[in-house]
Amino acid sequence: MSDKNQEFPIDLELEAPLKKVRYPGFDMDIMSMQLVTEAHLTEGKAVIHLRPVSAPPEVREELENQIAAMVREATGVKEVEVHSPEPPKPKKEEKGPHPIDGVKWVIPVASGKGGVGKSTVAVNLAMALSALGLKVGILDLDLYGPSVPMMLGVTGMQPDAVGDKIGPIMAHGLKAMSVGFLIKADTALIWRGPLVMKAVRQLLHDVAWAPLDVLVLDLPPGTGDVQITMAQEVPITGAVVVTTPQDVALTDAIKGVDMFRQVGAPIMGIVENMSYFNCPDCGSRHEIFGHGSVKPLCEKLGVPYLGEIPLDPALRQLADLGQPKAVLESPAGEPYRELAKKVMDQLNSQD
Repeated sequence: MSDKNQEFPIDLELEAPLKKVRYPGFDMDIMSMQLVTEAHLTEGKAVIHLRPVSAPPEVREELENQIAAMVREATGVKEVEVHSPEPPKPKKEEKGPHPIDGVKWVIPVASGKGGVGKSTVAVNLAMALSALGLKVGILDLDLYGPSVPMMLGVTGMQPDAVGDKIGPIMAHGLKAMSVGFLIKADTALIWRGPLVMKAVRQLLHDVAWAPLDVLVLDLPPGTGDVQITMAQEVPITGAVVVTTPQDVALTDAIKGVDMFRQVGAPIMGIVENMSYFNCPDCGSRHEIFGHGSVKPLCEKLGVPYLGEIPLDPALRQLADLGQPKAVLESPAGEPYRELAKKVMDQLNSQD
């Protein structure tokens, strides 16, 4: 081979005939399409190398015949070698849940209906697990009503990039992420199913969570796109379902438990939130939403009863102020400390 051939991957004598070869079914020639990687005349033979082309065998054969005919006509060589490698087979798309990099356990906190204090339970459970010495993150998947930024006192903060991933916000020892960090607080999120599902996947897998022992997921109420996508995307360690004692909430709690069972996810149990109210003035206990119905429901469904959490005005005030540490250190935090211990026992039993 000449020095010229070593310097230029396509010989000038072959460039013109190759420009006359049209890709089957297209008006463009193969040189304009940059399909030719090398073309040399050597020892009375033309050798042509093409890029891998995803095409049926008959199209590839027609293309090779065109190249051979054009090159023979232009150069007079009798032998033409056309190397047209097959493209690599596409990797099979992974189906089914796959772990989040660097996360050991995933605990979704769910409710069948809104207004039962699910986000409050999720945030304070995450704080209580962190107080037990675990590395904990919380992901706010309530895309239409994100409240985790306010409850952690980090409203208005924006995440940074960490390599090719989104860096979570550090708040009170937790790694936190929410769509509330990515849009303005007064902006309505108007997303339909495909956008919602894409956002859930990105928040689960494109955030730099590692290393974490536990990732707590604050799910929106109901059994819609977010819940289904979450269950399809990640292996769930165990779900915590939140309800109040009133009948309408219990009905929806049953649906929440059924949803996790349908997707094959374990259930850690049901929390009875807003179970009662201790009046600071008269000292008496008031069971505003009823009482005593959640534990029998757990027995009926065959899931653990994770305890009761009272309705406490101090808890609401501290949550609005974004002071979860104050919640945990106050008497109002005792039910969450007990809840975290029960969750921790279940996590340890899986090791």
